[in-house]
This record gives sequence, C-alpha cells and structure tokens, in this order.
Amino acid sequence: MLKKITVLLTFCALYVFCFNIGGPAGFMSDCPGMNRTTKLSERTRRQQSVVVIRPSKGILSGLIAEKRCSISHAGAACTADHVDLTKRKTQVVIGGYLNSASSLLVRSVVQPYLDLGRNVIVVEIFPLLLRTYPVAARVTKPFGELIGEYLAALTDHGLAANRLEMLGASLGAHISSYAAEKFMDLTGTKLNRLSALDPAGPCFRNLPYSRRLNHHVARRVDVLHTNIDGFGIADPLGHVDFYANGGEYQHAIKKEFLLPCLVYCSHTRSAFYWIKAYMNPEEFVAVRCDSVTSARRGDCYRTNVTTNLLGPKTDFKKPGIYYLPTNGAPPYYRGQDALKSRSFGSNTYLLQVAPDEDITL
Repeated sequence: MLKKITVLLTFCALYVFCFNIGGPAGFMSDCPGMNRTTKLSERTRRQQSVVVIRPSKGILSGLIAEKRCSISHAGAACTADHVDLTKRKTQVVIGGYLNSASSLLVRSVVQPYLDLGRNVIVVEIFPLLLRTYPVAARVTKPFGELIGEYLAALTDHGLAANRLEMLGASLGAHISSYAAEKFMDLTGTKLNRLSALDPAGPCFRNLPYSRRLNHHVARRVDVLHTNIDGFGIADPLGHVDFYANGGEYQHAIKKEFLLPCLVYCSHTRSAFYWIKAYMNPEEFVAVRCDSVTSARRGDCYRTNVTTNLLGPKTDFKKPGIYYLPTNGAPPYYRGQDALKSRSFGSNTYLLQVAPDEDITL
C-alpha cells in the first residue's frame, strides 16, 4: 500500500513540475527601474497642465467652453475661476500612453460626463509621457502625486471629496491611483470614485499591490478589463472588476478569424464600452464569477446568478469579479441577453464555418 502511495505521489509531482504550464506571463511584465526613484524637476512640474471643460451658458448654450490651467496651486485658482466647484460634481479624466487631451478618443469619453452636467478636468499627459514606454511608466508615480497636490488645492476653492471622481485609462489608471492616494494623504479623505479602463499591465504586473492601482485609494473603485495578458492586467484591482468577454480579447466586428481584435484593438475597446455604458446605463449587464479563471472562460452561470452593471449604475454593494459579455458591434451591450451563457469571439465564428460534426471531403 505504501509503495502505491509513493508511486502516486511521484506521478503527481511529475505532473505539477513537468506538465503544469501555468498562466500567461503577460507582455513586458517587468521593466528596469520601476523600483528606483523617479522625480520631476521644478521646471518639468511647472510645464504640466490640465484642460478644464464646462458646458457653456447663454447664447453659447450647448457648446463647450474650456480653459487650460497649470497643475499647481495657481492652476487650482485658475480652475475655480472657470467652473463651479461647490455645486457640480467634478470629473478628472486621464488618458493612456501617447493620448493627448485633445485626442478624439479622450474627447469622446469626456462628452457623457458633460452631458451629466459635470465639470471635467482633462489632464494633459502627452508632452510628459512622450518617451519610451518603460520610462513613461516610471513617470506615472511622480506625475500622479503632482496631480494629487493640485486636486487637494482645489478643496481650498470649494471642491469636496464626495463630489470628486476620476477616470483613468491604461497608464492613466495608475496615474489616477497615485493622484488619489496623494489627495488622501493631504486631505485625510478619499475621493468618491475611481474608474479604470484596462489598467496598464506592462511594467506593472509584478509590482507590489500598493505600487499600482488598488482599491484602497478611493471610496469606490471599479475596473474594466479588456486585454489582460497584453496591454492590460489580469489581477482584480478594484472593489468591482469587469472582465469583458473574459478580459483577454474582444470581438471583431466581423470575420473573427481573418480580422481578429487583437492587443491594441482589445485594449482601446474599453473606452468604447465605457462611452456606450454611460449612454445606456442599464444595458451592460455582467455576471459575478468565483475567480478570474472562471471569468476568462465565461464559466460564471450558476443557479443563483448575481448581476451588476458597468457604468454609472455599478452597484458597489455587490463587490467582486464579473464576466461582462458584449456584442461585436456598437452599441455593444447585450442587455438581459447577457444572462444567457453563449460562446463568443472566434469560437462563434469557427462554429459557423466549421461545425462540430462528421464531414466527408
């Protein structure tokens, strides 16, 4: 009997060490210098700016009025002169690597917040992050802390933490987290909500939890994952984490096999989902999962399904990991049809062109 047990244990050990392939390492998971100090000179700090946007009034009603202010105490006064910080919610938007404050994608994300009547502050990241990606990744922490100082200065002009929310995409998600943490350190209170669109994985995957986006920096943190092993990150980082179509790759609009939605396409798709979620706040229905592994496979449909919504109506009283199924074309949402388990992406396409049946050629 002992001999049989020994043989069995030996076989199990061989299986684990010789045949267990583990999970994906992820693209560019470690970068040189991420644990070294990176500082911004006084000159560099003075050069950073935000674009402050509000809906116009009077004869210009419906148009957009905007003003550029520095990221400083003087810039906080400039911001307060342009928008009412005491009554409206203020939304800070921080884009991803090589996004400018005037890019079409960033402005498309901004519009739903303006439609809600919010002040919008778009951080201009392009000049500072216009360098090789690993160096840009190192800049995120000191840049985020500078933004946090600016946001704390806004509280002297009537901004309350419960009226402050942030949205960060890719690298901007980590910048937002550093800013929120600095804001918390300086004011003693957490901002109301931080939303992250496919937070950057390259250079951040293997950092300690506290050195990247995490749920401790704001009262409510929600994360949308769309390319977890490429430009995104697989780890759940928020109170609520949505894994769109499993979080690995997104639907192509058509011909999945010939024209798939790969790394960059899937990464940026998070912004398009977010825009549509704010336009259709009750339609992006997600199903809670036991783990990220289950979310990758969409294996989250059980007898008692717990649901949540991506966008402005996310229920933070139901934290956890969620599988978010979508369609391949705008407006992307599946509504209540999301409660029905089905294959997606290339799997659907392959079943159409190569059905699972015996064939004779």
